[in-house]
Amino acid sequence: MNILNEWRQQCSTLPGLQAGTLCDGKTMLVIVDMVNGFLTEGVLSSPRAASVLPAVENLLLFAKNSGIPVIAFADCHEPDCIEFDSFPPHCIRGTSESEIAPSLQKIGGYRIIEKNSTNGFLVPAFQEIMQKPDVQRMVVCGVCTDICVMQFALTLKTFCNQNDRKMEVVIPVNTVETYDAPGHNAELLQAAALQIMQQAGITLVKEVAYDG
Repeated sequence: MNILNEWRQQCSTLPGLQAGTLCDGKTMLVIVDMVNGFLTEGVLSSPRAASVLPAVENLLLFAKNSGIPVIAFADCHEPDCIEFDSFPPHCIRGTSESEIAPSLQKIGGYRIIEKNSTNGFLVPAFQEIMQKPDVQRMVVCGVCTDICVMQFALTLKTFCNQNDRKMEVVIPVNTVETYDAPGHNAELLQAAALQIMQQAGITLVKEVAYDG
């Protein structure tokens, strides 16, 4: 059995997470970059990334109906953004690429935090949220697993470790995904990113269960 098959087997045996356990007044849902520019249009959009949209919709709907606070990071750049030295121009402010997916907009119930880099943790608006001591668990979903999701989750976890702050970071595996492109093997990088996060103390669950 090769490494990827071993990882698929491991993911299939991950525990689920009962949705009701999130209704403890200490949990926040973080949606990363579920914007059109990564899902349905533009040079960085990907059907593979878009495939997690239904699972994210279900999670957002549950959070909204349960009074769980939700933030949604949205990649949003000026046309001369320095990040375009590393990535093709994408999610430019004022274009539909920078907008949250329409199905998530329809559900609503989230606070948008625009970000100008791959790591939403660094945005001042998120730093304000980190001042709330009652938040002890963040459930993270979205795209892309090996870039924006991983950078945010690892920074969050290591920041809290450094400051001896109790924080469980949870990722439902069925709500995160990456993209296929030349030089970017989605299967390999999805597996690698999830394993790196797990080894850093981030909790992976197979999915969130909404019954029982």
